[in-house]
Amino acid sequence: MNSNLGPNVHFPSLSTPARRTLLALSCAAIGLSLAGCASTPEGEPVHGKDRLLSFLAAKDGRKVAIVGENYHYVFDGDPSVAALLRWDGRTKVTPALLGEFRVARNQSFEGQYVLVAFDADLTPEDRTFLIQTGFAKTEVKYGDRTGPALRYFGTVYGKRYEAVPLKSGDKVDFSRRQYLNYVEQETLSAPFSKAAPSPLVYADDGSMLLGGVPVRVVQGGTDYSCRAGFMGMCFYK
Repeated sequence: MNSNLGPNVHFPSLSTPARRTLLALSCAAIGLSLAGCASTPEGEPVHGKDRLLSFLAAKDGRKVAIVGENYHYVFDGDPSVAALLRWDGRTKVTPALLGEFRVARNQSFEGQYVLVAFDADLTPEDRTFLIQTGFAKTEVKYGDRTGPALRYFGTVYGKRYEAVPLKSGDKVDFSRRQYLNYVEQETLSAPFSKAAPSPLVYADDGSMLLGGVPVRVVQGGTDYSCRAGFMGMCFYK
């Protein structure tokens, strides 16, 4: 879709309310809604990145948390993800985040990910399990590896929360620094809300809970996939 809506309009000498009013009138004149015409400085998307510290999942598989240095990104675990988290062969699967997580004013977010497993690394039983889980056959090339693989694309919808400190035992030993990229999609209609406290908390016995359910640290990927740097994310040294 062509997003060029014509020349930019600048209001350097107007107050913020006046700019908003004039912007609304401009949008109405060209038949656009206000949300589709957010092009002034206070309405531009804000791009950022959050250093990843861990990847946690509730032991019942219903909730998953990507733990960043600044925020915690919590979402529901779909049946495929829950099955993978319980699978002993999950280290044969390389996960990657695709593009930016899109964060709304109310701190809800949407993001995409991909899971890949090279056929050569799988047993016949592994292939059967992954195909039943929703993986599809494909050809993949990265690093110096080329060959058939199984791939799964997914979309997550969740809520972003204010981060809390993690104990070292609850962090993933990433092979190198990993980041989650996000874009805060601001509009002119309301300010961005403050992120709520994280639902990740420590119980009296020192164990971590997610929404009241015990969690486990999720490790995955392989040495080789990390060296190849597939889409910038891996879980093992």
